[in-house]
Amino acid sequence: MITYKAIKINRKNSPLIANLVYKTYQNFNKHEADKKSLSNYLSRFDNATNSADSLAKRFKWSNINFGAFSGKKLIGIIRGKSNRIINLFVAGDFHNQGVGERLINLFERQAKKEKSKLIKIRSSLYAVGFYSKMGYKKTTGVRLCKGLREQPMKKEI
Repeated sequence: MITYKAIKINRKNSPLIANLVYKTYQNFNKHEADKKSLSNYLSRFDNATNSADSLAKRFKWSNINFGAFSGKKLIGIIRGKSNRIINLFVAGDFHNQGVGERLINLFERQAKKEKSKLIKIRSSLYAVGFYSKMGYKKTTGVRLCKGLREQPMKKEI
């Protein structure tokens, strides 16, 4: 059974979140950057080289955070601010099972409570189709940010 809940990003759970981001990006987005840029991005979420405290600080500036759990295992995370999704990652074994859709819906509901009328995201190229199905529209062409290719998108809510 999959459960969804708001989670606090703190020292205790930041390594779980970082591990999910690291593995998912490495498995599904590695072709969206040159090797150096990919390595730089992944190093920010590497539990072997970052302390739990430094990971928690990295995640701290997001105020909307939801996690999806299968038992006690974190299988999905969405985090951001009321007008911007920073990260949405779902473990590969749980793709196409409604986890990402449910996390987006939770995020959008919370953003509305915080009076947001628009949500922006810099989508990975891998996720553009998913966000399009969720009602997000491309705002420009593909951009390069720190060597990573991204597609800016937005949705009025």
